[in-house]
Amino acid sequence: MLNNKKNKRGELTTQQIVLLIILILSFIILLYFLIKLNLGQESEAEVCHNSIVLRSNKLIPTESVPLKCETQYVCITKDGTCEQFLKPEKVKVKTSDEVYQALALELSDCWWMFGEGELNYIGKEAFPEMYCSFCAQVAFDDSVKGISGFESGEFDKENFYKYIAETKMNEKEITYSEYLYGTNNYNSFLNLENISSVSFGKINLDKQYKVLIGVTSDVSKLGYAVGGAIGGGIIATGIILAPFTGSASLWASFAIVGGASAATGTGAYFLAPVVQSTWGGEMIPPSLIESPSEELNSIGCKNIETLS
Repeated sequence: MLNNKKNKRGELTTQQIVLLIILILSFIILLYFLIKLNLGQESEAEVCHNSIVLRSNKLIPTESVPLKCETQYVCITKDGTCEQFLKPEKVKVKTSDEVYQALALELSDCWWMFGEGELNYIGKEAFPEMYCSFCAQVAFDDSVKGISGFESGEFDKENFYKYIAETKMNEKEITYSEYLYGTNNYNSFLNLENISSVSFGKINLDKQYKVLIGVTSDVSKLGYAVGGAIGGGIIATGIILAPFTGSASLWASFAIVGGASAATGTGAYFLAPVVQSTWGGEMIPPSLIESPSEELNSIGCKNIETLS
């Protein structure tokens, strides 16, 4: 009698497990077809995020799920005009802080869309490669030069990083910097010894910038090319890795991404953080990079996982 009750309980548990598996598979299939159909009931950001979620599901072959992420064309403007793009998304600004906020929103939206470092949307690769996606192409209208502090036609990236380190996100108790990079210690970017003239660089209002996010497979490392030690860092192909002084668990290191001339502080380089994802790959979280530029070419992206 007692054994029969135990068996019935075991059968009931098995049934529950089977039912749970069926529900999960049904949800995945439904989500797959909703993304395929795209009935216009979701924003482009939500469509992108959902395709990332579906593509990262281990029960579905990665290559069978295309990314539904499109590069957005954004024009930051003071007077509402825009000479750069034909039909851009216009963001009106009046102050330097509003310009910084517009850029911070583009970076944070990109980080959310691509899973915040928690979703493996590229699968496993036999060779270490950098995969890149461009969430947005950002341009500045000429009227932005009329904003106080921007009259020279450029501004220091350090001012932007300082803004995101001090400004909290809406509805969150953390700053943009904590959300994107896991720390507010933006000066850690510059803790590279024996590398002269390293700085954040400038944003030129006459040029366009991409919001780039990069990722490697879980069998690779961003600094996979072995090189010589430079002041506590390691120089690889176009990359200088340095010890990270922050406290967030996701952080691996900071890097200068660029040509070999970056080691001497001359020529073009791209200063970017490198984080360890929760699934084993390494990432460059959303970052601003001039486009076109030598810095962009030097990163060595295998392919672009976004629609243009």
